[in-house]
Amino acid sequence: MIRLRYFLTAILCLFLTFAKAQEVHFSIPGGFYDKPFELTLSCDQQGKVVHYTTNGNTPTANDPVYSEPLLLDEHLFSHSDIYTIPNCPETKWYLPETVQKCIVIRAAAFDEDGNMTGKVTTNTYLIKSLGCDSHGLPAVSICADSLDLFDYERGIFVPGVFQDPSNPEGTGNYYQSGREWERPMNFEFYETDNRGVNQKAGIRTHGGNGRKLQQKCMKIYARDEYGKKRFKHQFFETIPDSSFKHLILKPFTSSWTHSGINDYLSNQLAARLNLETVASRPVVLYLNGEYWGIYYIHEKPDERYLEDHQHVDIEDINLIEDWHGTCEAGSNDNFLALYDFIANNDLTDPEAYAYVANRIDISNFIDYQIFEIFTANLDWPANNMRCWQEDDGPWRWIFFDGDIGLIKKEYDAFANATYNGPDGYPASSRSTLFLRKLLENESFKVDFINRFNQLLHSAFAYETTKPLKDKAFAKLEGEIPNQVARFLNPVSIELWEQHMDGIDAFLSLRERNVLKQMRDYYLPDNYNLTIGALYPSPAQNEIHIQTHLDKTALTAVQIIDLNGRVRFSMEQAFGVGESELLLPIHLPSGVYVLRIGDTTQKFVVIN
Repeated sequence: MIRLRYFLTAILCLFLTFAKAQEVHFSIPGGFYDKPFELTLSCDQQGKVVHYTTNGNTPTANDPVYSEPLLLDEHLFSHSDIYTIPNCPETKWYLPETVQKCIVIRAAAFDEDGNMTGKVTTNTYLIKSLGCDSHGLPAVSICADSLDLFDYERGIFVPGVFQDPSNPEGTGNYYQSGREWERPMNFEFYETDNRGVNQKAGIRTHGGNGRKLQQKCMKIYARDEYGKKRFKHQFFETIPDSSFKHLILKPFTSSWTHSGINDYLSNQLAARLNLETVASRPVVLYLNGEYWGIYYIHEKPDERYLEDHQHVDIEDINLIEDWHGTCEAGSNDNFLALYDFIANNDLTDPEAYAYVANRIDISNFIDYQIFEIFTANLDWPANNMRCWQEDDGPWRWIFFDGDIGLIKKEYDAFANATYNGPDGYPASSRSTLFLRKLLENESFKVDFINRFNQLLHSAFAYETTKPLKDKAFAKLEGEIPNQVARFLNPVSIELWEQHMDGIDAFLSLRERNVLKQMRDYYLPDNYNLTIGALYPSPAQNEIHIQTHLDKTALTAVQIIDLNGRVRFSMEQAFGVGESELLLPIHLPSGVYVLRIGDTTQKFVVIN
């Protein structure tokens, strides 16, 4: 057995050595460079001829033969001009006079009969003096055969054979899905210091609205059959992960404002809550050597994402992608059973609520609902829902797709989140059932209000959110002129700045608007509150307060000394009936006044 193992290992090593020898070697790897230079190609096998292309296509024996070092200057730019090929409905199409280009060299070795004898090697060169300055952003280069992308029958980027003239906005080749619509390509990612990845992968179109845009939304797949089963690089500054199975490339134009940052900023805000959310990062994209604008490289919120982040076995994951229980991975049995229980039981009953609380991560669900409400997501809750569990564990929710959030600062998202009318969009009674039924439980309602109030004064506070917006502005500002020139989206730098100001206005005013809406929905103007016992007395490090209310209320809680100085202040929600509040505070000996709303009571601290 040991001899067999050594034998197989030796055979594998010989195979890899032979395969390596068949590859074309580049004297300088791809990446960012300041000026043009000469590139040398070589192959270790005698008698082989190296053919190469400069337009992103796989080389054939009919392509140029490498015979001397290549000077990487403008004469090696692609002349295919794929940017002139209509790849979206006519109403969304913009044709610039020209586009910025980089240099793409794809090369392979061929025998004397014209047969390719090794793998295709690809490198992309982004030379700043030739116009490839990404202004500090990383670069992604995708190279794929033009027919795979733009052919009428099989191209995944064009309206093509599947476009229905009666419905041009909702049909086309780019709306096709599944493995049969995945195409092979070469994927390169370069940091500005040229760290990154360069490997073969699979590409598909992705999303709903993002498929018909001129800037296509794409899914990128690493697979054994392409050579590597993972992308090995720390793509994202905000997480330590450096191994990814799937990635998404989401275009600047997928945002429903000309700021281009709605989803990107939403992901950053969500990451501060008890939520699963995807990491993302702005990049510039080149497709077959042609500039394709600003994109965001994203994690894909699927079972592989959960496997990596939650360290769970992929076979144990149940992943649900809508409120009807559509299953993306595992089984939907547990979700549908839970949905039926919530629909058919009174959650004011402590036992029924306990049953649900044992099957839902309540704090995660609260943060998920609060976040969607605060960001005023106009594509939710009937759409863009995703939740998961491990085995029979509690369900948790994932935030993704904030393209239509952070827009309407006065939007009444509470009404949307608790809608109970005929099924429609963006809300349906089915999509709001969980929150509506849970809010009938006084304990959940108080927890929901308290958490919302806490986040409005912390993670959602303007002084917390504005720096994130300012950082996004600084990252994109230098590249916006190129995005404008390529896609006329936004139509001008000035319009981009105006829409960035609109995001700023949302962040600065949403806190106030949401707090008012929350009070209107859940908190009465008039309520009766009595303060019961304060204990222990004397109290040194904590104070227990008993209250009784006839209605749920969110009100100020203050402790004031006899000199009128406020020694403690907070806002707190109180439920109907008896409540107990613990204040973890140390007070020196003395007489104090406790004020809850308009009700006061004196107490004494003796140390």
